[in-house]
Amino acid sequence: MAGESTAGSIATFINNIWEAAVLVARENQVVAPLVTSWGDRTGLGNRYYNRYTGGTIASLAETADLSAQTFTPGTVAMLTPAQFGAQYFITDLRRESDPFQVTADAGRDLGELFAVHIDTNLVGLFGSLTGGTVGSAGGTLTWAGIAKAVSALRRLNIPQPYSAVLEAGQWYHLASTVVPGVTVTNAPGLQDAVASQYFVGRAMGVDFYIDSNITSGTAAVGGLFAREAIGLDIRRAFRLEPQRDASRGGGGWELNATMVYAYGVWNAGAGVKLIGTSVMP
Repeated sequence: MAGESTAGSIATFINNIWEAAVLVARENQVVAPLVTSWGDRTGLGNRYYNRYTGGTIASLAETADLSAQTFTPGTVAMLTPAQFGAQYFITDLRRESDPFQVTADAGRDLGELFAVHIDTNLVGLFGSLTGGTVGSAGGTLTWAGIAKAVSALRRLNIPQPYSAVLEAGQWYHLASTVVPGVTVTNAPGLQDAVASQYFVGRAMGVDFYIDSNITSGTAAVGGLFAREAIGLDIRRAFRLEPQRDASRGGGGWELNATMVYAYGVWNAGAGVKLIGTSVMP
């Protein structure tokens, strides 16, 4: 047969149908809510962490006089703020031709980009924690290692609560050792908790989180820490400002994103490095 009127005959006239564009999958801020944070200052002044030296108790004879001891603070850590920025430029022709809400998508993406930037910087501090080291390159994390990390912080008189942030593969190796059918001596509740909350759970008084911004590999570095271990000082919150540029590319809008913040180890002894492979079979 011939002479049919088919869709193919008008293919060049049919408008394409586009579903909403999907932003790049990113892990947002996992660590920021778990650390010591401030938002009470602006500008670029440094923030210092000072600690008093403790006195000592001496045996006192009935007729002896006490000797004075100095009580002076010493600087333990310092946070130095810096300004960070990123920009997208959306031309008028792009906005007029794009089937998506490109300006809104770009603004949202800039916000997520900054969230990832902060989180990546924070997880990068785990390697600087000095409260102890658990695990080894090429090895897998164990619950015995987690118990050792908790004990190390308790011995240093670090106040709870504690949080553990692991790369997804590290958590896999840890959690896969406690599954239904396997007996956990003296801790049946732990078995149930890990089996029912595979990706995020609580065990040994520690809240566990998975963070894909940790660099994966055979020696991934997670952290088990108290809030005071790491500091995040927001001096100016995320700010997104559009600016018209008529002479560039025939006209368009700059989306200018900036933020001012400081980050760093605040009390290095309040956290333990958790080292282990994140490579999964």
